[in-house]
Amino acid sequence: MRILDKSQRPTPDDIAQAMQRLVHPGSGYLVSTQAFAAAVGLPGAALVELRSLPLGALGQRLMALRYVIENAEVWMKYFGWERQVAALDESAPARVRTLVEQIAQAREHVPEQSVVEADLSQLSLVEIAQAAETLEQGATEAIDLCVALSLFPSCRAVLRKRLQDEAHEIFASSPRACDLVYLLSQELDRHPATTVGEGRLDYVIVADKGEMGVRATREALAAGAIPVVLHSATDDADALQVRIANEAGGFTIPLDGAFLETYANPTQMVERIKRAYAERFGDEAQQHLGRSAVYPGYGPLAENTAAIQCFQSSGIAFIGPMQDVVERAGDKREFRKLAQAIDPNAVTPGIVIDDTDPEAIASKIIEAHADGAFTFPGRLKAANGGGGRGQVVLEHPSEIPSAVLRVLGEITSNGWDPGVMFEQNIPKTTHLEVQVVRDRFGNTRHFGMRDCSEQRASQKIQEEAPPAVLRQDSALEDRMCEIAVRIADSVDYVGACTVELMFKDGHFYLLEMNTRIQVEHPVTEEAYRIREGDALAPLNLVQLQYLVARGAPIPFDQAAVEKARVAREYRINAEGFRADLKDSRDGGRGLFVPNAGIFDKIELPDEATVLQGLRASDVLGVTAVGIRFDTGFAVGDKLVNKDPTFGKLIVSIEVEPDQAEQRYELLRLASLEVLRRTRIQGRQVMPDGKVVPDSTFENNVGTHRWVLETECMRKHGTAVAPERHVNWVIEALRAEQQS
Repeated sequence: MRILDKSQRPTPDDIAQAMQRLVHPGSGYLVSTQAFAAAVGLPGAALVELRSLPLGALGQRLMALRYVIENAEVWMKYFGWERQVAALDESAPARVRTLVEQIAQAREHVPEQSVVEADLSQLSLVEIAQAAETLEQGATEAIDLCVALSLFPSCRAVLRKRLQDEAHEIFASSPRACDLVYLLSQELDRHPATTVGEGRLDYVIVADKGEMGVRATREALAAGAIPVVLHSATDDADALQVRIANEAGGFTIPLDGAFLETYANPTQMVERIKRAYAERFGDEAQQHLGRSAVYPGYGPLAENTAAIQCFQSSGIAFIGPMQDVVERAGDKREFRKLAQAIDPNAVTPGIVIDDTDPEAIASKIIEAHADGAFTFPGRLKAANGGGGRGQVVLEHPSEIPSAVLRVLGEITSNGWDPGVMFEQNIPKTTHLEVQVVRDRFGNTRHFGMRDCSEQRASQKIQEEAPPAVLRQDSALEDRMCEIAVRIADSVDYVGACTVELMFKDGHFYLLEMNTRIQVEHPVTEEAYRIREGDALAPLNLVQLQYLVARGAPIPFDQAAVEKARVAREYRINAEGFRADLKDSRDGGRGLFVPNAGIFDKIELPDEATVLQGLRASDVLGVTAVGIRFDTGFAVGDKLVNKDPTFGKLIVSIEVEPDQAEQRYELLRLASLEVLRRTRIQGRQVMPDGKVVPDSTFENNVGTHRWVLETECMRKHGTAVAPERHVNWVIEALRAEQQS
């Protein structure tokens, strides 16, 4: 080994500057040895950070080559790669040097940018994909192409735009070509979307439970895929989604432990998935796994960057965004920065805090308040919380220390990524959302808005689409949807997401992006349709998620998305209201308490019965009623877990043209008719599953009727109800109990 004298040895500054030149995906780290080994085609070599790329070894080799082109100069000079590569294959170091030399020669002989642009424009995308395909045979054609695309970013941009425009046609004839051109043109500083290769989504691995787990299982079957259901061996061995999968020819994989050890544990999931595939498919296990994708629903895996990375590094495609997208958009702090860049007036006054020390966090809040950054009351929020958890409203600065400890405790107990933010509390706002889906080619579609203002303890119980509060202001609705689309585009989002906003007195405040599908997505599905010629097709957001996971483009444009109905969703919870109990979240008396039970009856009316009932009550103008009940349980099943939501009832209507102004009031009346005729009955059970004699399994169907019959909702049906805001339901319930 040659010994360098001191003048030849790189200084720390040299190394630091060299490291800054390295290109890597997101905040991840690429191992040079892995990149070199994959780029020269060593069997089994892979970029662990990107192991779930489509096309297996070819996808790995192509992306590794692109990273070697960008980073080889630094890796060869400053990294001790040779011994590690030689340990994999004695001939590998020489092959690496040959490849690096080929790259250098390609750089020397690359034509002018205008010539490259002209050459690429004369080739079809399928022909460009065929050039990339030659990499497997060791041809220099693929190296020349990748070097040219590396040197000329505008060529990559043109290639991406062509792929976006032509993806539908090419995917239909050659999904493999779509994969290759996507991998050629993807920017290397971001994680590429992980999809199955060649459009082959043969297996959907369902990693959620309850009604979403059942929905995902049924949709997998409808998409022609085999459902593979992960479940708690202790709590859910006979759950409805398990039974559906087994009866339909799928299979199930048991997990050991309590909820956090099972549904929130990607490490155990990966281990059990690989074991189950090996037992079932033997030597072909990896081939079948490459045609599988994990569906997280809206469970604990959905916005967990560590979980996404775990599946990705294990070679299993994840149906949802990659970890760097979640870091950019799912984190409330980063979302706030994105929103401010688009519209500085569309965020609430506040600050973001990256610290984890409680004293430091409290000090920064106090200092910002003293500087006039915001006023009290304020809201302290976990940057990655959700579902109303991980946030505290503070009336006075004296409450800051205890609030900080509480939020930090929730971050730890829920396993969220660290970070908080403090914002001025805008009182008595309504809560709006924009539903967005985006494919890997950059086709972004929004599906209008939802109003989710009927809440208790920051948990939504009713949702409406489209929002009645915007019925007279379509321009403002369009503006909100436009911003949501721009945010999804700016972070290169892939999959289904929701942008949440607060709305008050004609002004909106962007809150966050939920980087997953949400509980309330069915109300959007029932309100919107997709225009196909002269017909309107149903909107199915889960099927769109599966389609994107196949690597397919969204098959319709924005103009095809139409408002067809007004709809309202009711979360059916196993719970009862206790007026005497104190809610620790806000200190008020009156708390919804969940209970466990066994289902003895689940009955809903049909459309004809509801229409007949409306006419009998002299309610005229409704021409069609949709009644949908999404649930994770059947008669005879037991609900024993802590999440009280066991179903979602969605009511939608169509009306006579001359009744359009009354459509929301007619929706209220139709919903009451459905709720009155809904029968969900059962008996309570103990935590061990034993039935409590002479007991009633409580649910909130009656509460939903009470909400709809209030004066507030009567006003909402025909005009703007000034007293309606996110806390009005619990305030009204408490007021009634006290009276």
